[in-house]
Amino acid sequence: MKNYAGHVFALTALVAAMSVGLHYAAPQDADIQAIDTLLSVTETPAETVTAEEDTTTRARVAPIFDYSPGRQMLAGFRRLLGGADSLRRPVRIGFLGDSFIEGDLITADFRELMQNAYGGGGVGFVPITSQVSGFRQTVRHTFGEWQQRSIMAGRGSEFTISAYCYTPTGEGSYAEYRGSDHKLHLDRFERARLMYISRGRSTIRARVNGVKDTLFHTDPSAALQEALLEGDIRRVRYTINRIRGFTAYGVFLENTRGVSVDNFSVRGNTGVSMARINPALTARFGQLTRYDMIVLQYGLNMVSGQQKDYDTYRDQMTAVVGHIQSCFPGAAILIMSVGDRAIRRRGALVTMPGVPEMVEIQRQVAQNCGVLFWNTYALMQSLGGMATFVQKGWAAKDFTHIGARGGQEIARGLFNAITE
Repeated sequence: MKNYAGHVFALTALVAAMSVGLHYAAPQDADIQAIDTLLSVTETPAETVTAEEDTTTRARVAPIFDYSPGRQMLAGFRRLLGGADSLRRPVRIGFLGDSFIEGDLITADFRELMQNAYGGGGVGFVPITSQVSGFRQTVRHTFGEWQQRSIMAGRGSEFTISAYCYTPTGEGSYAEYRGSDHKLHLDRFERARLMYISRGRSTIRARVNGVKDTLFHTDPSAALQEALLEGDIRRVRYTINRIRGFTAYGVFLENTRGVSVDNFSVRGNTGVSMARINPALTARFGQLTRYDMIVLQYGLNMVSGQQKDYDTYRDQMTAVVGHIQSCFPGAAILIMSVGDRAIRRRGALVTMPGVPEMVEIQRQVAQNCGVLFWNTYALMQSLGGMATFVQKGWAAKDFTHIGARGGQEIARGLFNAITE
């Protein structure tokens, strides 16, 4: 395979240079056209991709690079999507990331686009507790009497890609989930699956739609299990009794066909901690929940204006991707680069030094591991960069985190790159 490393890094550096002097000003048409030309001429994507006009923004398609053997990973996933209506299960995409996707940002709109095109419904995976439950609008989520443990602090073998686990702290610990009308296809779902390990004899009471109770009596086991509910579900509440030895991981709210999109975000995660996921537990997780694509969205918490050498991070993330590949054999792996991040320099907003270097490092990880790569930074720059995102209300004024509208633009760009 031809090595495009020099071309891609040159593109990233040039796009960064084009943001110098940008001060809350939308790009001129000539600037956008120049970026489009660079994307089409200096990069060779998995397939030919053309720019696409949108009625509200000049949304662009940043191409996906396929570094898999024979460059067949993306093509294979596209074929699977094309046959989604004939599968007896949902095509499943899992996003592992940091606060850039927290609260279902990006994934909410990406899920809606996917389900509009290929069918499906439900919000996918939701944890037992969440510090952003009041912010997240794609599911109505309440809970009580749980202790949370995170892979960021934990050193044990109890974590899988969800990165959290939960133990009840009192009789009657509960978690309740209701459908939402914030996006299409989320107000009801065809099944709910609670993921748990029960080393004792616990009782799970599941109340569906506020009226029907189903009891699950667990037998002692160290294996990950699921409590499955099926029907026309709009609301489900789980209550745990006889709590000794019980550990929960989360709930899948989904349809049985179409596309399901899961959000596994962990605030502050660089991605390196995912090397600690338990391979046996994760393999069992994958048996119960088959993944067809896993998207890795990291790097935001590693970028620094004072650092440009990320070789150690490259080696760490290469190992992480290899670990995830071994846990989910056959799944397509897509690395999303870090997005744009701006700082003020001499009165002007410019891309933070270190961002282009991080993008290149992440591309190298994808190439080393033979997986897919998508340049989030280039997509954001084609829309004017972080300064324009903030000016339009698409991102926060920390010039780091996107808002709902910015997430919509990135979701559309990623959807177009995957499907076209």
